[in-house]
Amino acid sequence: MSIAAARQPAGLSPRDTGRDARTPTLIAVPPLPAPSDCNDGSIPDPSPGFIRALAVHAFEVLEGSRTIAQLGSLISVGLARELTRLRAVRLERQRVYRDERREVPRASSVRCDRPREEVVEAAVVLRTGKRAHAVALRLEWVHRHWRASDITVL
Repeated sequence: MSIAAARQPAGLSPRDTGRDARTPTLIAVPPLPAPSDCNDGSIPDPSPGFIRALAVHAFEVLEGSRTIAQLGSLISVGLARELTRLRAVRLERQRVYRDERREVPRASSVRCDRPREEVVEAAVVLRTGKRAHAVALRLEWVHRHWRASDITVL
C-alpha cells in the first residue's frame, strides 16, 4: 500500500470534510503481481560467482575465521546447526594438535546439476596452498532466492 495525498473535492473546505488540508489520505494500490507471474514459472540459475563465494564462506566457517551468522539467510536452519557442530569438532582437533595455521581458500572450478527445477546441486574445488578441498552444495529455491540446505566440505 502506498500513501498518496488526496485532493479536496471542489467547493469543500477542510472544515466541511472534518480533516486538515495537510493530512494525507491513504489510498489502496493494487498488489504486485505474484512471483510466478513475473518470471513465468522459470527459476534463474544461481551464478557461478555466488556458488564459489558460498563454498569459500562455508569453508571459512568450518576453519573458524568466519561466523555462521555471516551466512545469514543463505543457509537453512538445519544446515546452520550442522555447520556449528562440525566447526566445534574441527576447532577441537586444531587445539589438540596445536595447529595455528590459517588456510586461505581460492575457488577454482564449479560444476552444477539441476535434478529438479527448484534444486541445484553443485561441486566446487577449493585450493589452499598445496591442498585441494571438494565442497558439495545443495541449493533450494525458497522465497525467490537460493538457499543452501546442505554443504559438505571434504
